[in-house]
Amino acid sequence: MSIRIEDNFEDVLMKAATGLGLGKQALAEDSGLTHDEVDALLDGNLNEAHLRAVAPKLNLAVDALVEMAQQNWQPEAIDLDGLFCDNTPFPVPGYEEMTVNSYLVWNPTQTDAIAFDTGANVDATLKQLKEQGLTLKTLFITHTHADHIAAIDALKQSYPRLSIFAPALEPFHGASSVNHADTFEFAGLQIEARLTNGHSSGGTSYLIKGLSQTAAIVGDSLFCLSQGGTKSEAAYSQALSNNREQLLSLHDCTILCPGHGPCTTVAEEKAHNPFFPEFKGLS
Repeated sequence: MSIRIEDNFEDVLMKAATGLGLGKQALAEDSGLTHDEVDALLDGNLNEAHLRAVAPKLNLAVDALVEMAQQNWQPEAIDLDGLFCDNTPFPVPGYEEMTVNSYLVWNPTQTDAIAFDTGANVDATLKQLKEQGLTLKTLFITHTHADHIAAIDALKQSYPRLSIFAPALEPFHGASSVNHADTFEFAGLQIEARLTNGHSSGGTSYLIKGLSQTAAIVGDSLFCLSQGGTKSEAAYSQALSNNREQLLSLHDCTILCPGHGPCTTVAEEKAHNPFFPEFKGLS
């Protein structure tokens, strides 16, 4: 299944400007552009020269952002035995095409499975469980924003004895608390919780070992070519720091499974994600 990249270049600009507390006028003054020229970029009208002027003022990797704007790169398709991504529509006012990911993970040598978030609909997940002859035992929640837990009641209806775990900083009724560095052993898999908050107060990623390739379910902490939005300068700084220290520090071949957009890898994000210029220089 092909999933489109979640953010456009203008989304990256807006997330960075908001995170740094820079309004349009300040950004125009810093970059030597007019207010209208900055406005046009934020509306998604690509002018490469203007984009190259603005990007370094937002601490974004210039060439990576231009590459993104020109849609010159896509991540390699991920096909990992024991990993299933369900991409479900979750339209919201002003963003009717929005979709959200949830994941099913299992050790191919065993029959118990683990879910990560629910997305908006679990029909495909339930079908996958049946087709693979799996029994769902556990649900881990990356964060409690509505699109990521919208179908939790439907999942519980099919699996009433389901064990649920959610971030301690985002308590969820009926769920056991997960803290940073907690580890779990389930069905031949090793799971390590990593606090990657910033987008949300308790956003947590789950590093999974035991498949043929290490994977991390990262929720909205990190997207292919982007990251989750933040509402304050402190949260933005926290999100960047957590992504660098908890996710992009992992081995390059680690698969990153985001809450929106396609799966990617640590190596691909270090090479192409505009938010992290230190891996590729500012030009």
